[in-house]
Parts: sequence; structure tokens; C-alpha cells
Amino acid sequence: MALVAGGCTRTTDSGGGGEEKKTKTQTGSISYEAADNQGPAAAVNGATRGGTVTVMQVSDFEHLDPARNYVNVQQVTGGLLYRSLNGYKENGSGQLLLVGDLATDPGKDVDGDCKVWEFTLRDGVKYEDGSPVTSRDVAYGIGRSFAPSLNEGPHYIQQWLYPGGVYNATYKGPYDGGKPVPDGITTPDDRTIRFTFPQPHCDMPYAAALPTSAPVPAGKDTRDQYDLRPFSSGPYKVKSYQRDVALELERNPNWDPKTDPLRTAYPDGFRFTFGLESAQIAERLVADAPADQASISWVDVPPAVLPRTTSGGVAERVVKGPTQYTWVLNINTQRVTDLNIRKALNYAVDKDAVLKAVGGQAAGSPATTLMSPTTAGFKTYDVFHAPINGDKAKVAELLAGQRPKLVLAHSNIELRTQQAEALRKNLTDMGFDIVMKPIENSSYYDEIGRKNNPYDLYIGGWGSDWPTGSTIIPPLYDGREIVAEGNNNLSYLNEPAVSAEIDRIRKLPAAEQDAGWTALDEKIMREYVPVVPCYYDAAYELRGSKIGNAFLSDAYGILQANTIYVKQ
Repeated sequence: MALVAGGCTRTTDSGGGGEEKKTKTQTGSISYEAADNQGPAAAVNGATRGGTVTVMQVSDFEHLDPARNYVNVQQVTGGLLYRSLNGYKENGSGQLLLVGDLATDPGKDVDGDCKVWEFTLRDGVKYEDGSPVTSRDVAYGIGRSFAPSLNEGPHYIQQWLYPGGVYNATYKGPYDGGKPVPDGITTPDDRTIRFTFPQPHCDMPYAAALPTSAPVPAGKDTRDQYDLRPFSSGPYKVKSYQRDVALELERNPNWDPKTDPLRTAYPDGFRFTFGLESAQIAERLVADAPADQASISWVDVPPAVLPRTTSGGVAERVVKGPTQYTWVLNINTQRVTDLNIRKALNYAVDKDAVLKAVGGQAAGSPATTLMSPTTAGFKTYDVFHAPINGDKAKVAELLAGQRPKLVLAHSNIELRTQQAEALRKNLTDMGFDIVMKPIENSSYYDEIGRKNNPYDLYIGGWGSDWPTGSTIIPPLYDGREIVAEGNNNLSYLNEPAVSAEIDRIRKLPAAEQDAGWTALDEKIMREYVPVVPCYYDAAYELRGSKIGNAFLSDAYGILQANTIYVKQ
């Protein structure tokens, strides 16, 4: 499975980890078997109900609104609060099983041509106030995701409903007099939602696993304030939320485990604490004091603390392994228009230094491609064949006497600041003048996702949303989808030849598309050089000793939350 089969794109504020270097193509399948799709979720051996899980984080979430939720830590948290049409069953084996979540199964291809998809909602799914979840709420939730002010989330379904350009050029959602539901979506009754696409989209079951399809009742829609209080259709609801300090979740008394095949909801609640340093989090989890034993973190262990995690009782509490993300140095091609400068950056970056700043071998391995090795059909290539520490002579040749002044933006958390400083020193030595600009981590992707941002370079991580390159190349490099804010194409590459090739590959038989995306991956790097591939990510996270069933989610690249429990 390409990325996470289901569900996240940009990565969180941490670096990565995992000494196990074996990379595998992720595997996954869609199941219509009744036993897989029925609730309740399978019980975990030895699990106990009760307790509160503390999640220690460096910074607050950018978004929890399902229309805007497109970062892995946010998606895992959002999955505790609301349910999408589909979701992933995981058990730590590396295999993902796509099943119905809100829906009774992964969806019906009505005419057998992948153009019309129908989903039936489960009976008995209720919101936190006891009212029923309806198909109209799902349709409205998708409709509001077209609003320009809520555009940070996935755009697959929106683009499929309105193909051929910017996803909200025609329909801008229900606000300001717009229709409550986009064209192509109908709700024949309270439990049925039907999607009619102009073109075939056989990946619809995967797209329906993204937060875009989570229900939002129109009467509870607070527009841009919905981030602070999503209305719960999942096992937990918001108890309190103080931005940048803490988020507390408590049980939704109207969640029925019989309707949910994915979540066991063993803990009584979750408490997210923000504003901690990564080293502070790691030290506390290493020490495993009684107050922290029921804690986890999605922040990877920083380099300074790594030596203390490799033996004794700490090593058994490490959750690690390769993930589906590739970290790149994005080059803003609107500002850095000289192709030779972009090539020079690829020869200049010291990938070893970039990795060491966030954990070295524990953080991942050097990258040369846009797609991760976990992607179906992946083939390695190396356009530049630059030494891992860079090639100063080649940089000088390409710069031809220039000394470009470039603005390097970075998240202001400790690990990313250290990584940016390593890059600054490296690029300065290679012949560039680098100006560093810190951005609040809780708004980092929002800031660099603005089309007219004032930055030339910025690091970001991306993984596919399901098993193909179709969820990597088009979202990141199709210039037709660039909008004023909320962009995923962070290099702002806008090349008609790339867009035309994307359209051609999408029309190929499914068996031929993987090779098409792999070839386009190399073509983009060879001809347009929009990024510097830095490293293929790995996770290296710690948990407290009272956290049970802790394993790395193949769907999200971090410790899973759906079936963990607190040991009593």
C-alpha cells in the first residue's frame, strides 16, 4: 500500500526513527466479508477498560475539522472523534484491511464501471447528543469542504465531482447562499449516499476512508471555529480544549461499539498536552515515572536521548519502523525560477547532516526519489548521483559565479530548528546565502501552503493516501490544483506537460498505472527539479509502561490509538 493506505499526507512535527531498515511495499486489501465489516472490533487479549491516555506533544494541531484534517497526528486524533465512511483495520502485522466504518461495507460500484458509488450507513450510529447520523450529514460535510476557508484537507472526492481544474472553481460549498450538497451527490434516504462521477474512480473506497467523508450536521457547523469543537460521531467527544495547552477527550455516551468494527475505545479518555520540548518528552518517557506510565507521544526521540532507549526496560517500549513518508526540501519554483540553482541545491544538500539532526539512522535513510519505497510499483533512480555529503565543485559549476540568497522557512520546534540550522551551515558552505525564518509549528503547513508565501525553501514530509502513486504525484505536482491557500503542491510546480501526463496515466488500465507514476516521478525530477529528496522516513517513538497493544500504524506512520489500552 502506497502510503497509508488510508489516510494521511503531510507528516507531523517529528523527525522519524527506526533502526530496522527493511523497507517493504505496504500491503492492503478491501474486504466485503461480513465478519470483517461488522462491529464490535475484535477484543485485544489482556486489555482492560478504563484509565486516561496522555499524549505528549510539542505543539497543538493545526486542524481537527474533518474538512481541513490532512496531517497524520490530526487524522489519528480525529478518528477518535468522528467516523468516515470507510476505515482501516490494523493489528501491527503490516497488513491493512479496508472496511466500512460509518458504512456497512466499503461501498457498492453500482454499474460496474467505477462511476457510481453507493454507501449505506450503519443503523444505530449516533452523535454525542443521541441524534442519528444521516447520509445528509455526510453529504453536507463534503459540501462544506469546498469552502475556500476550509480547503486544507484532501481534495480527491471534490476533484472527481468537478474534474478539469481547481476543485472549487465551480462549486464553493454551502456558505453564502451556495447549495448544501455538490452536484453528483444524492441522498435517497437517511442511510444512503450516492456519488456519481463524470469519470471512473475505482479508488473511491480508499478516498472514502479520509476525513472528508466524516459527517457534519448543518446545525452544528461553526465554520472556521469547527476546529475547536467537532461534533462527535465517534467513541470520544471534546471535554475541553485550550489551544496550545491541552485537549481533553471523554467518552461519547451514545457511541455503540456494536456499530464500530475499528475501535475498541478501552481508555475512558485522552488528554493531549502541548508546548513540551521533544527532549523533555523523551526524558519523561524514558524515566517512566508513575504519572507518565500511561503516556505516549507521536514525537520521535531526539538524537540526544536515543542512546538511553536501546537497552533494558526502555528498549521494549520503543515503537519503531519504516513509514510511507518521504521528506524533501521543497523549492518554491515561483521564486527560484533558475533551473540551474535548483539543480545546484540537489548537489549541495548534505543528506547525512539533515538526517543526523533528527536522529541519524533512526530517522530514516537518504532519498533520491519523490515517492517512498513503500509505494506500489516503486523503482529507485538517482538523477544527480550526488555524494551524500554534497558535491561542492558541481555546485560551483552550476552557480557560475552566483551566490543566491534564499529564505529557508522551518517549524520553530527544537528538532526542526536544529535541522534547519544544519541545512543553513551546509548550504552556506556550498555557496548560498541562507536566511532562516521560523514559523509556529501549529501553523507551519498553513503558512507554506499559501501560494504567495515569502519563502524559497522549506522541508516537508508526504506519504500516499492509498496504495498508488496517484496519491503522491497529482496532489504534489499538478499545477492546475494550485489555489490561494491550503496547497499541497508546496513547490508550486505548474507545468502543462506534467498535468497532461497525469491525465494520461489516470486513464490507463489499473495494472499499468504504477509504472506510469514511477516514470513520471523520475521525469519531474530530471526535467523540473522542484525539490531535493532528503530521506525516507522511519518512526522511533516511546510509550509508557502501562500502555498496552502499542504498535506502529501502517496507515498513519505513528503509534495507533484505536485499540490501545491502559494497563490497570
